[in-house]
Amino acid sequence: MSLSLEVSYFRFAVYDLFSSLFVYNFYDEDYNALLKKLDDVSQVETDAVDLKAIRDAVKSVPKGELLIEYTTLFMTGTGFKPLVPVESKRLYSILGENAAWKNYNDVLRFYRRRGIEVNYMLGQFTPEPDHIASELAFMAYLIREEIKARKEGKLDWQLVEDQKNFFISHIYSWVPDWANDVVNDPRSNVYKVVCRELRKWLDLERKVVQGGER
Repeated sequence: MSLSLEVSYFRFAVYDLFSSLFVYNFYDEDYNALLKKLDDVSQVETDAVDLKAIRDAVKSVPKGELLIEYTTLFMTGTGFKPLVPVESKRLYSILGENAAWKNYNDVLRFYRRRGIEVNYMLGQFTPEPDHIASELAFMAYLIREEIKARKEGKLDWQLVEDQKNFFISHIYSWVPDWANDVVNDPRSNVYKVVCRELRKWLDLERKVVQGGER
């Protein structure tokens, strides 16, 4: 995977944005930061993901309505089971406890190798280590570290390998199916758009991390 710095900056921005979209942005400071991030990133012209559609969907509803949709879809369910955006919990419901714990511990292994304490990754709201927001934030972190190393002329290829391995093992292994569930859920409105674009982005990213070209 050999990409230009411009593409790497864009990849960082998109992962960082998607991570922020899946945080419960209760505080005004965090919510306003999300809106600014949406405005900034959506200025980029790209066919990879419809950033303007995401921005417009988020801004089409008041903050309180967005939080209610988040809670209904991902936390409480309200009449239906919630679509919990946590890798181990989804695996537990499909493959059982052993598979869930194995994957959860592997996520922690990736973080610890980089010296990351999960509760410092996402500010005020602290999701589980294998919550979708945490995993997307970790991808953004790896890309940011790669950019820093390349600018210093000392690229650590383990960063590139970690991106590939973490993406395949802990993002692409479950997020596309989960996102598809969100898109098809009658309770989703804003997150229907977010998850539609996330699914498109991850399909493109699979080609990138496996050595293809965007």
